[in-house]
Amino acid sequence: YVLSGIRFTVERWLLRGLHYRLILAAAVVAFVAISAGLLALLLDTKFEDAGTAIWWSFLRLTDPGYLGDDEGAVSVTISTVVTVLGYIVFLGLLIAILTQWMNALILRVESGTTRVAFKNHILILGWNHRTPSIVLELLQTGGRVSRFLKDSGAHNLRIVILAEQVDADLRKELKSSLEERWDDRRVVLRSGSPLKLDGLERVAFHDAAAVILPGADFATARPGVADSEIIKTLASISQCGRQAGHTPLAVAALYNANRGDVARRAYGGELEVIEADQLASRLMAQCTLQNGLWTIYWELFSLNQDNALYVRELDAEHVTDIGQARLACPEAVVIGVIPSNTREPILNPPGDMQINSGDALIFIARHFADCRVGDVVAPASIAQMSGWDPVASDIETVLILGWSRKVPKVLAELLSYEQQLKIDVATIMPASEREISIDSVPGAQQAGTVRQIEINFMDPDLLASIHPENYDAVLMIARERMGDEAIADAATLSAYLTIVTLLTGAAGPHVVADVMEEENEPLFDAERCDAILSPMVVSYILSQVALEPQLGLIFQELTESSGTTILFRSPGPKTEKAECRFSELAEQAAARGETSIGVVTSSAGVRQTRLNPGADARWACEEIEQVIVLGIENRPTAACNPHQVKRERPIAAPRT
Repeated sequence: YVLSGIRFTVERWLLRGLHYRLILAAAVVAFVAISAGLLALLLDTKFEDAGTAIWWSFLRLTDPGYLGDDEGAVSVTISTVVTVLGYIVFLGLLIAILTQWMNALILRVESGTTRVAFKNHILILGWNHRTPSIVLELLQTGGRVSRFLKDSGAHNLRIVILAEQVDADLRKELKSSLEERWDDRRVVLRSGSPLKLDGLERVAFHDAAAVILPGADFATARPGVADSEIIKTLASISQCGRQAGHTPLAVAALYNANRGDVARRAYGGELEVIEADQLASRLMAQCTLQNGLWTIYWELFSLNQDNALYVRELDAEHVTDIGQARLACPEAVVIGVIPSNTREPILNPPGDMQINSGDALIFIARHFADCRVGDVVAPASIAQMSGWDPVASDIETVLILGWSRKVPKVLAELLSYEQQLKIDVATIMPASEREISIDSVPGAQQAGTVRQIEINFMDPDLLASIHPENYDAVLMIARERMGDEAIADAATLSAYLTIVTLLTGAAGPHVVADVMEEENEPLFDAERCDAILSPMVVSYILSQVALEPQLGLIFQELTESSGTTILFRSPGPKTEKAECRFSELAEQAAARGETSIGVVTSSAGVRQTRLNPGADARWACEEIEQVIVLGIENRPTAACNPHQVKRERPIAAPRT
């Protein structure tokens, strides 16, 4: 019982920290020195008193250089034993204590528990699979970051990430994602929870210029809980911000779109809500129904591509209406305006809409400098192209492979169109569980509209049994049950290659794949499949809206299926001129109440999509296959398009 009590006391002593461990080590050294000194005093007559003997013992315990200086069997024996104990007890114990302390110190430093000393930085609250992409796009953005730094009064871009647990593995993952962009002076990791005030204070949230909340992760089991955590975090920042007199701009990705108003009520400052899953679902649904649309979205919603969206405020430019502004920007396309008295963007405004100093124009351009409004250039003579027909979708049957929380949203988007679609959802998940999730989807319960197939489509024989080649379009969803982005992409790729193998040279259905990681996108044949990198799109939007808040509502309106959206027009028979300039197409589109933003050309069997080619760009009239416009078309119809051949695809698939 006594020994147990001693062990317990020593254990509690050691756990109190470095100082107590050093005291214990000193006590052990003192015990050995005193014991050996008293033993030498008792057995060797050369020592006159206890103090001399104990000092003699202490010197030999702490310094092995005294070994060999003693004479006599007793002194030599005790000296040797004490010197050996000095190596084991004194040096060994001291090194062990200091090593353990240094390791703990390094781990504490790596975890990032000290408060950052930054101001006007960009703060990312939370870590998910989108976080490295957000950081990379912030670091890669050039001019927009410069304007952000100028407006916020900062000299350098600083990014602070608050993660639940920061360790060497997390730091290595981030460093690997950023590659040559990694700079520990610009990117800082801190440990802590955004739900706790001490975690927020650790990242100096009240001194931040912008706060990004990435939202629910790919395989989050309860994304609704993640939304609640974001709302609580916004409320905490708002409460403390009112006390500090500064509330930073916040950009939050929410799973449920109907929680946007709740989030805005919780936050007292400027808040941009990005409906991440809703946005990804819209992109997948629209690109499934309209081949060629993903190329346009990817160019607008990604870095290192030709064109992007820009917002520039008018100052002293000599333009009075939208029509003049379009003629004064030959290297950019004016697609909208944000009036100075409101923050609501107006896309595809009429040419005679008046604009004033202080209004902001919305552009599609390659560089911000191209958005400068110059002198108005009179339009040249127009080569008329009669019969601009809408390019109608020829999709009637859709096969969805896989299941995730986005599937009900995709179904709702697909069924919102007037064209009569027949949709089959095939996955190994029991149909009864899926029905619970889609009960609230309008139109999903209509007989024959949405049918459930229980099948392991990873098996090539089973996948072949539902005849994917008989559908007009196949949409492959990244499956959350895989739990990891790389594994989910591997399953999607396997299913895609199986479908390609089954086609055996046939034209096949239009294939759309939900891909999680950018490095896997080249594995899908771009001519057969649209690989939609929805996480990259959401990351781009979160990062760019943090730098330029006006983009939030623009992205939202541009991706909606109703109202102003991206449409394709097929010009009819051409005439008068052998060549046609883009400025002429823009004039004809404006006369139809639409905004021309690009063209699809076909030459020598090569089909090319070009956004904002420039007012002076010209092509042979017969090369212009389609004109890309912004226009209002509440719902696409399934009317016959003279430039498309409708394929009849009887479905021969088992149903449950």
